[in-house]
Amino acid sequence: MAEYLTDFKDQNRRRKMIDDSNVIPLFAVPLCKTKIEEPSAEIQDYLKNKIKFVRRNYSDADNSEELHVLNDSICKPLKDVLVNKMYEYLDYLDVDLDKNKFYMTTSWMNRYSKDQWSDLHYHSNSLISGVLYFEDCDDTSDIVFYKRQGLDNIFSDTVNIDHKKEFDTSKKSYLYHQRKLNVSPEKWDLIMFPSNLNHSVNQNIHANKNRYSLAFNSFATGQLGTSSSIMFLDKNKKYD
Repeated sequence: MAEYLTDFKDQNRRRKMIDDSNVIPLFAVPLCKTKIEEPSAEIQDYLKNKIKFVRRNYSDADNSEELHVLNDSICKPLKDVLVNKMYEYLDYLDVDLDKNKFYMTTSWMNRYSKDQWSDLHYHSNSLISGVLYFEDCDDTSDIVFYKRQGLDNIFSDTVNIDHKKEFDTSKKSYLYHQRKLNVSPEKWDLIMFPSNLNHSVNQNIHANKNRYSLAFNSFATGQLGTSSSIMFLDKNKKYD
């Protein structure tokens, strides 16, 4: 055993030891970053310039007054793309899409002017949430995700782990040691995540550059729950 300890930095020997076939990322959180093709100029103009923005009490940013912006017929091509991406994400997670269908419950625009940000929050009454970015974001525009309370890191502060901010799925630190993760999205990046994952948005420091993003929530229909908690939900049915 002592020989292993003294020679452990030998990369050739490390490759022959424990690898991904021996370890599973138990209780991992599936944060997804993908990209879509640029929407039409008509859709972009409508979402950025033709809708009314208001200030709500839960955000320092300006949000669209309408909370179903993608329901407008102009936006149907974009909504279809985002729903398809959401289904790709759900399929990757091995969700039984024959038993449960998912649909967007709300969709809204965010506009961050100089010095505006969003504080720590999560999205209630939703299962999967997404954010689509209309511009390249520098590190002042990060969306920051935080580890859920009660899920301790392996080493806590005992062993110093480098908490990098780049989105690199090959790094084990994301799976086992990360307390938070800063993501700097690029134009037309789509970020999808479990809605109960805490996140915030960094302050926009640019005086002459508004940041625009489109967010959405979703829920499931069909059979929900198991055993004595089973219920059936039809989004087209009105419940008393």
